[in-house]
Amino acid sequence: MSNWKLHTPNGVNDILPSECAVKKEIESTIWSVFSSFGYKEVETPTFEYYDCYAGLGGQISQEHMFKFFDEQGRILALRPDFTTSIARMASTKVDDAAAPLRYLYTGNVYRVEQTQGARQREFTQSGIELIGSYLPAADAEVIAAAMEAIMAVGIEDFSMEIGQIAFFNGLVEQAGLDGKSIEKLRERIDSKDSVGIKTITDKLDIDESIKNLIIDLPYLFGGAEVFEKAYVDGLNETSKIALDNLKRIYELLCLYGFEKYVSIDLGMLESIDYYTGSIFKCYTHGVGFPICAGGRYDNLMGQFGSPKGAVGAAIGINRILSVLSDKENHDISASLIFAEHNAEGIGYDIAYNLRVNGCLVEMYIGGGDYSDAVEYAKSRDIGAMLRVFPDGKLIIDDFTKHETTETTANEFLGYYDDDMMFEHNDCGCGHDHEQVHDHGHEHHHDCDCGCED
Repeated sequence: MSNWKLHTPNGVNDILPSECAVKKEIESTIWSVFSSFGYKEVETPTFEYYDCYAGLGGQISQEHMFKFFDEQGRILALRPDFTTSIARMASTKVDDAAAPLRYLYTGNVYRVEQTQGARQREFTQSGIELIGSYLPAADAEVIAAAMEAIMAVGIEDFSMEIGQIAFFNGLVEQAGLDGKSIEKLRERIDSKDSVGIKTITDKLDIDESIKNLIIDLPYLFGGAEVFEKAYVDGLNETSKIALDNLKRIYELLCLYGFEKYVSIDLGMLESIDYYTGSIFKCYTHGVGFPICAGGRYDNLMGQFGSPKGAVGAAIGINRILSVLSDKENHDISASLIFAEHNAEGIGYDIAYNLRVNGCLVEMYIGGGDYSDAVEYAKSRDIGAMLRVFPDGKLIIDDFTKHETTETTANEFLGYYDDDMMFEHNDCGCGHDHEQVHDHGHEHHHDCDCGCED
């Protein structure tokens, strides 16, 4: 029998320090980009009442949720995405706030997935939601912010594919298809099954131009030329408006300077039912799944309160991490301070001043001698050792440059007053205590007398 306490469940992982440091840096970089666009961070609960997610359909069906009961028997669910929770929050907590609302988030989501390949059951997302605007400028802003964030973390070879679910909805409305036939057609388009698509369209009493357009949907992919192919005779008003909307989003993204990264894909049909307009996915080399996805979800807001235009994007942090795993790691090297007996106060003071200046500093607390500390430092890839003596002498071993420097704590820290570096302080115990001063920061050398000074 397996000892389950020694293992993690399928679909979840431990993240060790080196990878966790990179992950946090990615999250911080993305946060900075989104924040620079005016988005404010929010947090929503890790679990909600199941009713919050019920009825939305698509890929976030009840089979994809982790569900459990509270003490009163009500069904709860771990959040399978952030968009729904933020829509609930915006509708119930800030419904009367001036629009548009701009929110950003970072956190884990949970889905019951088959765990083969890259799919996980717990994964981290960073994203934004823009609530309160129906304009294509809102869609373009969200997509542009997502692309800037992707570039900021170091991914420059990617493609952002944008589509329009309302364009497809207009076509099936014009064709008079029922729900079952629409889903079948969606599946055929997703799989690029031209024969299957033609089998469905042959039964339709619509213009040949519309039939051919539906058949060609899986292949309407590329740049601005896609729009010319899509504006066919007989197109109904719903599809025309959707196409105009997508064209304007594309034009705005070009004005942002992202033309070379953007592709039009009219055959992209997202399965989450709450998407109503633009949809997009971002792909890069080495990952078989999109590293970013999102779209417009105008109908979702109305399920929690007043209807509002809304569009959002989510970046998969774990997928970004896997893309960057082969890149060179530029972690800042840490330093290790080894304080000889009765030099701990000086060591603490040096560590404090280095840390407030942005350095990464560890104190050696291994209990061994200096040679033991050196072995520890090398095993941890620490860049430099600072050996501190009670008289203020300081020996710096720079392992990166293979250099050894002898100086004093006073000279090393630069701004100390030589006359004030060491004072003799009589605490009344009969021992002299050396005292180290800096600007408002003070440490005392150890004394064997047992006093607290």
